[in-house]
Amino acid sequence: MGTKTDKEGREIVEIRYEMAIPGTFSTGPIMGHMLNKLKDKELWGNRCGKCRNVLFPPKIVCPKCFEEPTEWVKLDEWGYIATFDVVHFPTVNPLTGIMREVPYTTLIVALPNGGGFFHFCLEHDPEKLAPGKRVVPVWKEKREARPSDLEGWVLAED
Repeated sequence: MGTKTDKEGREIVEIRYEMAIPGTFSTGPIMGHMLNKLKDKELWGNRCGKCRNVLFPPKIVCPKCFEEPTEWVKLDEWGYIATFDVVHFPTVNPLTGIMREVPYTTLIVALPNGGGFFHFCLEHDPEKLAPGKRVVPVWKEKREARPSDLEGWVLAED
């Protein structure tokens, strides 16, 4: 491998290492409320006071009319598959830092009383999955008010 140089021809010395910077940050009142409800195995969104749109995950401003949501809404603990994708390429789970086993399934869950979001389906057989099928959440045994408390979704037993 050749030596790297800058525009003036000076050698560039490169040292690679991983650096961890421990820290914490505030989720704020909107996300903090939702995360605390996840710890209780509940899905909560917020409703826009102007257009009545229900937002999940909750937001500080409605993306449709740019008004501030005015009330909290407890959401049904089931949803429908809006769309899904079975992934056969390994990627790192950003919530855990662990490489995902393949295949894994992503989906957009449409909640019946408002909101929809991207998450993971724990079923990987595309023959069993279809838009419109009912799904229910799978919760971690020990929840810590984190997004990963909701492990994923499975097909509902009808």
